[in-house]
Amino acid sequence: MQKFFNWMLAAILICGTSVVTTSCGDDKDEIPEPELTPNTYEVTLSAVLPESAAAFFTLDLEYTDAEGKKATVTVKAGDQTDPMIEAMKPQYNQKKEFLISTMDLNSEEAKVFDKLIIKNIKFNVPAGKSFSYKGTAKARNDYAQPEGETFVFMAPFVYLSSKRISGDETDYSVFTEEIKISVAAGVESDHVSDLIRIYDGKVVANDSRTMK
Repeated sequence: MQKFFNWMLAAILICGTSVVTTSCGDDKDEIPEPELTPNTYEVTLSAVLPESAAAFFTLDLEYTDAEGKKATVTVKAGDQTDPMIEAMKPQYNQKKEFLISTMDLNSEEAKVFDKLIIKNIKFNVPAGKSFSYKGTAKARNDYAQPEGETFVFMAPFVYLSSKRISGDETDYSVFTEEIKISVAAGVESDHVSDLIRIYDGKVVANDSRTMK
């Protein structure tokens, strides 16, 4: 009888140990991975028409936003300018100083860099969505013959910038491409027709992006 009692006690202890071991395994809570919110970016297209170019050309900026909406903005002489966005200033000023130095422009000629007509177009692009744009210079049919024997010409261009406005995934808002500025000094006033021929219909920017 004592042996039977000892055997039953051992069985109970083993069973109890087994139950405790299983219970401890069930109590381990796994830490869930944090859910990240997808990014949304504010994209800015800066259509830049220098006044030296506005005398002869307009700048058409065609773009398609993240929702597939298409639009065209025309920048022309006499338009009120938007301010240059902060993201553009350091790179523009660096390029400006480089060109003034290498082209040996005097103070009067260098003013071409400060006389700009800027139109900023902004729209939001969620991660995974795309947008595109194209900038085209078009000759005016009412341009006047420039005064003086020569002048400085700065071609129109488009600058692209982006910043994350919401979300906590990896930020891919920094674009690294350089501003593409084309400047010609000593353009002969009698050869304006050559300038028109070169830039009329010229695509000065053409790009498409998918945001991450």
